[in-house]
Order: sequence, then C-alpha cells, then structure tokens
Amino acid sequence: MPAISRRLLLAATALLAVPTLSTLAVEPSAGDGAAVASKVQHTVLITGANRGIGLEFVRQYAQRGWRVIATTRDPASAKDLNALATADRNVLVETLDVADHPGIDALAKKYEGQPIDVLINNAGLMQGPDKGQMVGSIDYAEFERFYRINAMGPLKVSEAFYQNVKASEMKTMSALTTGAGKRGIPVPGFTLYKTSKAAMDAIQHEIAIRWKQQGIKVVTLMPGRVLTHGERATPGQSTVSAEDSVAGMIKVLDGLTMESTGRTVQWNGEVID
Repeated sequence: MPAISRRLLLAATALLAVPTLSTLAVEPSAGDGAAVASKVQHTVLITGANRGIGLEFVRQYAQRGWRVIATTRDPASAKDLNALATADRNVLVETLDVADHPGIDALAKKYEGQPIDVLINNAGLMQGPDKGQMVGSIDYAEFERFYRINAMGPLKVSEAFYQNVKASEMKTMSALTTGAGKRGIPVPGFTLYKTSKAAMDAIQHEIAIRWKQQGIKVVTLMPGRVLTHGERATPGQSTVSAEDSVAGMIKVLDGLTMESTGRTVQWNGEVID
C-alpha cells in the first residue's frame, strides 16, 4: 500500500475513535431518588426557615445539593439554622421579616439576577384560641397584624422575587396554608388566623392567573397536622412528622405542572381544590 494511502487510513481510523457528543453526555444518576437533569444548581428561597417545617425544608433541600436561601426575622437566634449553614456552604442565612416591605425589596435587590427555582412562603403567624379572635370581641389591631403577615406578606415576597422565579428553570411559587383556609380549625378563637389564611389562599389563585402566561407554576400547600412545638396529639387526631410532611411537599413541588397551577394540594399529593 502506498505511504500516502496508509496515512489517510490511519487518519480516518483516529477520527472514528473520537467520541461523539452523545457519547460524552453524562447520564443522570438514578440511585438517589433526585436525579439531576442538568449540571445547573437549583435554588430555593424559604421564608420562616429558623424552625419547624421551614427548617426541615432547609435540611432536605440542602441534602439534595440545592442552593438554599433561608430567611428568618432574627438570624442571631436561629441556632439550628446557623448550624446547617456552618455545615453546608450552600445554605445562605438571610434576615427577612415578611411584614417589612422595604426589607423584602432590599433582599430582592441583593439577589437581583439570581434565578430562584422554587419560592416557599412558609413564614406566618399562628396563635389561638383567644378572645381577640372570637366574633363579638375581635381585636382589630391584631386583625391587621394577622393579615399583614399571613396574606400581604406572601404576596409581597412573590411580587419582589417574581423576576428571579421567572428566570429559573422550574419557575415555581408556593405558600403554606392551614386546614383548608376558611374551613380549617372548626372551633372558636381562631378567626383571624383562619380568615387571613383564607385570604392568602385566594391571593395564591390570583398569582396563578396573573403569571400563568409567564410559565410560572403556583401551588398552595397543606402540610397536614405537624406537631412542631412539642405538642401532644389529642385522641383521634391525625398527625404527620415534619420529615414526612416536607418530603411529601417537595415531591408535589417537583411534579407540579402548568395544568395544576393555582391548585391546593395536601402534603401527600391529594388535590384539595
């Protein structure tokens, strides 16, 4: 064989040995239950992340390797949250009071340009039963405080971080509610809590309508009866652990589609409305 022909044959063989783009692609691992579709790190922002359900969201998302923006009114006193942040550099602790609208805007400015895949409005005010929440003796100063925290707060956070969510891959906004808004806690003494959560439920529906064309998925989550403050379950009361509740809600968020935007979904995946 002439020398020039041998050189051409060797060159062609070498080209055939070069991997194509498809052979270079890395397949996601299916062993951890949270396969990553791309190398882009996802980001979640969680309000009220210093204890209970919020802290458990931080823990589970951090275990998945997500960047977690964990907010609380008083980071200095958030011992457990700070411990998570010390152990994992992907956990970022930030100051945020959902009743402080300038403070919300300031934090959104700090994270301008940062895509946020999942926004979780977890922070809220829950107390009762008490006389000031009973019809006939309503405390109207408290009325305003409940609504500012439980209804206006999540709305303001959603508005402030709208561009961040829109710029992300998952484009998901969520907020935690009680029983089923106006139907939750069927005893006197929780009027302000129940009605402020019912208002938040309605606001979530409005957000879903407003931003559906932008591809943003919105869900209202019901965490179930989670005993986060050392309470004891009463006889016949159905409870769920914080770990199971949060794992279930994350599964709901992972599987959310535009077809189900605006719905209220139980932690176990049951669609309420």
